[in-house]
Amino acid sequence: MPNKTPIDASQIPVHTAKSLYPAPFAALVQHRSKRKLGDHFGLSHFGVNLTTLAPGAISALKHHHAKQDEFIYILCGTATLIYGEQRFEMTAGDCMGFAANGGVGHQSRRGD
Repeated sequence: MPNKTPIDASQIPVHTAKSLYPAPFAALVQHRSKRKLGDHFGLSHFGVNLTTLAPGAISALKHHHAKQDEFIYILCGTATLIYGEQRFEMTAGDCMGFAANGGVGHQSRRGD
């Protein structure tokens, strides 16, 4: 049953399932943790995840989506956004959106 009251995001459990990436790619994302905020509230039309990256960790392999938009927002720390062949340094308060079917690969990497 989805939660129907406000909750501090840190109280939502970290998703502990194994990565869907096969070896050796799973090792590349092993230093990330993800809280599936949207799932907690029963959202089914879009996802909301709170992802924490350890220093040097990556969010995912470089990818793009055919059917889903994606949005990232940096809460604290720094990250490097790899977008196509470009690199952007992002800090707390920075954000970026990726429209579905854009065809440009992206990835976030924590810089600390």
